[in-house]
Amino acid sequence: MTPRIEAEKGVIVTNHSLLVTFNGSFDHMSIDATSVQNLEIIEPFHSTLLGTTSKKRSLFHMLKTTKTTGGTRLLRANLLQPLKDIKTINTRLDCLDELMSNEQLFFGLSQALRKFPKETDRILCHFCFKPKRVTNEVLGADNARRSQVLISSIILLKTALDALPLLSKALKNAKSFLLANVYKTICENEKYVSIRKRVGEVIDEDVLHARVPFVARTQQCFAVKAGIDGLLDIARRMFCDTSEAIHNLANKYREEFKLPNLKLPFNNRQGFYFSIPQKDIQGKLPSKFIQVLKHGNNIHCSTLELASLNVRNKSSAAECYIRTEVCLEALLNSIREDASALTLLAEVLCLLDMIINSFAYTISTKPVDRYTRPEFTSNGPLAIDAGRHPILESIHNDFVPNNIFLSEASNMVIVMGPNMSGKSTYLQQVCLIVILAQIGCYVPARFSTIRVVDRIFTRMGSVDNLESNSSTFMTEMKETAFIMQNVSQRSLIFMDELGRATSSSDGFAIAWSCCEHLLSLKAYSIFATHMENLSELATIYPNVRIVHFHVDIKSNRLDFKFQLEDGPRHVPHYGLLLAEVAGLPSSVIEMARSITSKITEKQTKQMEVNCRQYHQLQMVYRVAQRLICLKHSNQDEDSIRQALQNLKEQYINGTL
Repeated sequence: MTPRIEAEKGVIVTNHSLLVTFNGSFDHMSIDATSVQNLEIIEPFHSTLLGTTSKKRSLFHMLKTTKTTGGTRLLRANLLQPLKDIKTINTRLDCLDELMSNEQLFFGLSQALRKFPKETDRILCHFCFKPKRVTNEVLGADNARRSQVLISSIILLKTALDALPLLSKALKNAKSFLLANVYKTICENEKYVSIRKRVGEVIDEDVLHARVPFVARTQQCFAVKAGIDGLLDIARRMFCDTSEAIHNLANKYREEFKLPNLKLPFNNRQGFYFSIPQKDIQGKLPSKFIQVLKHGNNIHCSTLELASLNVRNKSSAAECYIRTEVCLEALLNSIREDASALTLLAEVLCLLDMIINSFAYTISTKPVDRYTRPEFTSNGPLAIDAGRHPILESIHNDFVPNNIFLSEASNMVIVMGPNMSGKSTYLQQVCLIVILAQIGCYVPARFSTIRVVDRIFTRMGSVDNLESNSSTFMTEMKETAFIMQNVSQRSLIFMDELGRATSSSDGFAIAWSCCEHLLSLKAYSIFATHMENLSELATIYPNVRIVHFHVDIKSNRLDFKFQLEDGPRHVPHYGLLLAEVAGLPSSVIEMARSITSKITEKQTKQMEVNCRQYHQLQMVYRVAQRLICLKHSNQDEDSIRQALQNLKEQYINGTL
């Protein structure tokens, strides 16, 4: 690959600067593109919340408080591929623990990171390549832009190296492994001191990185110390003379045309131009002014004299860039020898930016103890106590927290409830909490323990896919088939309203058979449905748990509580209530009530038969579930003995 790049681009790749690795997804959780969209990880479904002016954000937007472009990219990559290695996750969490308990360290690092340029990681690529014939190519006028970028990179590098002592001071007393390792490998690395010394021998100490266009141009022209190159000093003199002439011309026009508020802005595309408030113009502008454009309450324009001076100013600046690159050739070659150290610095700064400016900052903006550290196991349960939706809780102050518990002995939860009771939000909430935990961040819950997930699958929503000529039902089936073909023992599966896009009998049959297939695996599944018949699964399979969202009926209207409760609950005819509100004839509603009552009576009798038939098996599974939880418990020996004694008594008495 390297020879091809060198041949096509006409450059030489610096030794030890190009690191190409293929990690696959072995060390990371896999989230398919459909799930990324369903969970609103990167982009929200809608930009605004229905019925409000509040902007709806994705998880990425919520955490996007990073200060560097590299930190933002790293955050996005982590959200799309969270970690699976418990040691690495806990290393990040240990770092967060120290930052949250040591305000001086947190604010010290935040201030230190602000001193580093936003583009620190991007500038390093300019030190990994060099032209094959430097002296011949850089003297061409067409390369002035490339020379300017290279000079800007040197200035940015100087700024970054100047900020290292402040970072070193902030990290000196850090205790966590991650921060202590950064201090050892970066702050105590003599290579950075050596690079800074070499830069200081050529680059003027007063040169600083600037974002204002003309200030940046001036800094780049005067980057190299005076006296090193005679031709460069002459080009600088020309640049200063033309810049002074342009400002003198502006003063002349202010007096000649009585325009005291005439301003002289600058941008890289057109150079200097005049900006005149419309209120100062009496009648028409003098004919001397050309290229007149209206811009808000101002008039932008130029003159032939200014255009001529702009050309000379730009030409002298280009000459400065080209001569500066010639002067910097030896410095650039010496920096390229340490390209690997600069790559390490960029990676460390991106990681610190993500952990401090994103994770720690987000947690610090929440009330105390609203975000807590998650715990991890390889084969334990997934348990979240008082979990909240990380995005919606910042929009709704009265967001209702809910729990989840899944284990090997209870690996499927079926969530029931009417439309708008909170089922889809609950599924998304659990998923986002798991993702936050596995990127090494605190989670919005009172307590959480996570079995490390290797793949997340979701089947949510119902829309046609016209591009692939797929109906709503066909889209559902394709997504479900993808899950069934790729599910693993440590996957986390979320299915919302499977089978509702076809006939009720076929939809119910598909939903039931999919549940049975998932029950045979060790994967954890959460299944949201309106089909009350599916609750019959819990009477046959002891590893199925039924929960529902509590709803009250007041004056023939549904009062949603958004509170998850154990067991099935039949909300009588909530579909008929909505149909009645919509205006269906009363005779139609009464007939529908009669039909549904007969169906419900038949289903209830079947569930009673199943309960009697599978009661003993249910008891054994519940005992197994309690034993698995005790296996992963952190309690002392006496507490565990007492729990085992209680479990024995409950089993004998049949009260489990």
